[in-house]
Amino acid sequence: MKFKALRTIEEPKEFVHIDKIGNTMLMYTCDLPRPQPLTATLKVIKEYYKNDIPLPDQLTLDDLELVEFEMYEADTVGSDIRNKLSPPKNLVDMLETYFGMDDGHCKERLLILIEKEMKQTKISVEYIANLL
Repeated sequence: MKFKALRTIEEPKEFVHIDKIGNTMLMYTCDLPRPQPLTATLKVIKEYYKNDIPLPDQLTLDDLELVEFEMYEADTVGSDIRNKLSPPKNLVDMLETYFGMDDGHCKERLLILIEKEMKQTKISVEYIANLL
C-alpha cells in the first residue's frame, strides 16, 4: 500500500501531526506517520489549513514536506521473493540437465521447457528488481 505523510524537512526527519483539540490547533511530531492519500499535495494541504481550518500564526507548514511511502505487511516480502525465485532456480536446474545430456531428442524437448522457463524467469527478475 502506498501513501503520503507530512514530515519535517530538517533532520531529524519526523512525522508531523496537526490536530484540533477543542478550539486549539496543535502541531506535533510523532514516530508514526499519519497516512494521506497519494493524490495529496503540499499545496492543497496548505490551502486547506489557510481556508478551511486556519492555523495560528506561529504554526507554519513551510518547514514540512509531503513524502510518499510504501508499506508492506510483515513477513510477506520474503515469501513473495522466495516464490519469484522458483523460475530462476528451475531454469538453472534445467540448464544443468541440458548440458549434461547426450540424447539429442530429449535435449530438444528440454529446450522447449527451458525457453518457457526463461520467459517466466525474466518476469520474476523484473518483479524482484522493482519490488524494493
